[in-house]
Parts: sequence; C-alpha cells; structure tokens
Amino acid sequence: MVDSLHKQAERLYHFLAELARGYQFRDREGICCHGISVSQCYTLDALEMQGPMTMSELAAHLHLEISSMTRVVDYLVANKLATRVTDAEDRRVCRVKIARKGHSLVGKIRTDLIKQHEAVLKEIPSGSREAVITAMSHLLEAFKERERSACAQAEAFQALNRVG
Repeated sequence: MVDSLHKQAERLYHFLAELARGYQFRDREGICCHGISVSQCYTLDALEMQGPMTMSELAAHLHLEISSMTRVVDYLVANKLATRVTDAEDRRVCRVKIARKGHSLVGKIRTDLIKQHEAVLKEIPSGSREAVITAMSHLLEAFKERERSACAQAEAFQALNRVG
C-alpha cells in the first residue's frame, strides 16, 4: 500500500508539474495580449472576487512579497485599473479596489480563458467531465489543507523559538 501511494504521489507530481507549466504558458499568452502581466491579472481577479483588500492581504492571497505587490498595484493604479482608497474605519489603512476599467478587462480575459477551458473539456468524454472537475476540487482542497497545516506548524515553531 505504501509503495502504491508513493507511486501515485510520483505520478501526481509529474502530472501537476506538466499541467502547471502548460497553464502558466497559456496564462502568459492569453493574458499578456491584453496588455497586463499574469500577476496583474491575478491581482485584478482577486480584487473582483474578494473586494477591496489591503496590500498585506493581497500579498498573502497571491503569495507575493509586499514589494512585488506594490509594483503590481502601482501599475494597475497608473493605468486606472485599480484605485487606492482610505479605509472608512481606520484612515491609516489603505485598501486597493478594482476600478470600472479593471472590471471590464478582467471580464474580457475571463471570457477568453473560459472559452479555452470549454475547448479543453470538449477533449474529455462528456460522461467524465464532472468527475474531472470534482477530482480537481478535492485536490485543491487537499493542497489548501496542507498549506494551512504547514503555516500552523511554522507559527508554532516560531513561537517556540521566541520563548526559548
């Protein structure tokens, strides 16, 4: 059983590595033709889905350093795709908000990408499509849980080091 699990993990590793490379290439080609980078698109998408966020929240959500996030947001603000707004409850806090032009651009990009996903799904037998989507949903949740667990372990380790 352990050997089988190890072999399955190896297959998953190779499958995900190839899938990630293909997906990243597709993103670069599909998004960059709209005049923004993949990081800028992911930022707009996050703002559209989550609503206004602080720079720290955005950086954590996108797994970027604050300095990188600042460069991304600076570009979006300069091109009127996003705005910086003062928090209503705490004037010291600045939130980034997607602008109307940003909503429009994200909508166009999302429409293009969904058409690409439709083409991919056509290559999968119709009776298997829902199972593929469900399996990917389970995989995503497993990775999120693994990330939460790793973060909790890292925080516990840091707390122990502060005490000792």
